[in-house]
Amino acid sequence: MARLAKLLITTLVLVTTATVADAALRKRAGSVAPSQEETGLVGLHELRREGGKVCMSEHTHSGSSTGQPTKKAAEVMAMRNWAEFTGWEYGGAWGNPALAGGRRMSCNGTQGKYNCDFEARPCRR
Repeated sequence: MARLAKLLITTLVLVTTATVADAALRKRAGSVAPSQEETGLVGLHELRREGGKVCMSEHTHSGSSTGQPTKKAAEVMAMRNWAEFTGWEYGGAWGNPALAGGRRMSCNGTQGKYNCDFEARPCRR
């Protein structure tokens, strides 16, 4: 077990080191680099400026909900699931669905049993 933990830590250090080095290269090339508050995973994706925001160029995340009593509740839950995972993976600044790019929401269901899927590109200010 200790060997597996050591391997996982080594892998995480290597990935973080590689993404920080990659971010430095992007910054020198004129691209947007991740800030220090973000996880090393941000550096795995191309970033671009969109208005006053920095967004992931092509990478999307999704969140879903099932069995909600109203369509509005299903939409809120799908966005909340998107925000929780996106914020966990990249840092809290990325987990705001109101800032996300290319937002798409699709819902279905009948009264009392609504399901929604929310997909968007993470963005931050």
